[in-house]
Amino acid sequence: MNPLNGFEHLFNIFMPAGCPICGRSTPVPGICSDCKRNIIYIEPPYCSICGKPFVSGKGISHICIDCIKGKSRFVKSRAVFEYNGLIAELIQRFKFNDKVNLSSLFVNELLNLYKADFFDEGINAIIPVPLSDKRLKQRSYNQARLLAKGLSRELSIPCYTDVIKKVKEIPPQSTLKADARYNNVKHAYTVSGGDLLKAHKVLLVDDVITTGATVNACIAALHRAGIKQVYTMAIAMRV
Repeated sequence: MNPLNGFEHLFNIFMPAGCPICGRSTPVPGICSDCKRNIIYIEPPYCSICGKPFVSGKGISHICIDCIKGKSRFVKSRAVFEYNGLIAELIQRFKFNDKVNLSSLFVNELLNLYKADFFDEGINAIIPVPLSDKRLKQRSYNQARLLAKGLSRELSIPCYTDVIKKVKEIPPQSTLKADARYNNVKHAYTVSGGDLLKAHKVLLVDDVITTGATVNACIAALHRAGIKQVYTMAIAMRV
């Protein structure tokens, strides 16, 4: 991976150029109206706990069967987009191709979602899903941390970037089938400084929620540290 040029890095963060998908000039930084027609925002009806949209696309939001069975550990989870097509491509660029300037776009989308679904929850701490030390050295940045820090600045809510640590090197979740992902991340995370957060309502931030295995493993670690009320947000969710 080529190291980021410092000047170019800062320029791209503060002066993103046009639509990040097609490159077309836009009045304000962000996805242009044409490209927005080809991406799917997650909208009701969806599960009022995990935020996964219902296939029918009709009716009112209610609790899905998985959440009725208690498979999720969070209080509430939401994502902005469905993870496919252009959005999946954009997130891949953000994660693996040093396109850190995309964080401003994604933070803005997450901020709108927060105001709509989390504003009255009383959240007073934001935590990113961590990378392992090995993966962080390979990538040079943690995309979830960029998102969490951005939200923290916009919302004036403290961001604790080192509370959760990934202590076990595991195969990438993307290489595994859904039923293997939960065992893969079991006990992969630990929490330090939990006493500081015991009275907090925590927002856990990640880029993509696929099966929910990663966020649930992080939440399990937070629960073991005495942090009981955890909400989650992501740019996209695989549905």
